[in-house]
Amino acid sequence: MSKVLDVMGPRIQLVTDLTENKDYSLMKAEVPAGVIVPVHSHEDRETFVVLSGELEAFTEDSWKTVRAGETVDIPGHVKHAWRNSSSETVTLLVVSTVNMGEFFNEIGRPADTVPPGPPSPEALQHFVEVAIAYGYWLGTPEDNASIGIKLG
Repeated sequence: MSKVLDVMGPRIQLVTDLTENKDYSLMKAEVPAGVIVPVHSHEDRETFVVLSGELEAFTEDSWKTVRAGETVDIPGHVKHAWRNSSSETVTLLVVSTVNMGEFFNEIGRPADTVPPGPPSPEALQHFVEVAIAYGYWLGTPEDNASIGIKLG
């Protein structure tokens, strides 16, 4: 397995070797307590299996709680967001495209080098630039506020 990457809060470890496997990307993820993934969408399908803990997932138009043993499948181009409102780190398996794995490799920073707290303005700018280059849609502060996420 590859090193653990911080991807703006969640920590991702690629299980599949993307240099050899071009069919899918399998990842192990940890979402620390309090971490929010703002509303976004992309053409890549993602399937999340919660291994431990519970998260709140927003898909299309509502939030739902997802607990250990449950799965959330998000087709491409569906707006979605995540938040860990609990006091525990949540562990997930994530299955997506090789493209998504490559995106995480490009935006991720080795987790052991990332200081606690929110990402720096430079890290946020890099994330936005790479996401746009990949064709991903990122919700505005207003889009996020409309679903109960306050940014900044």
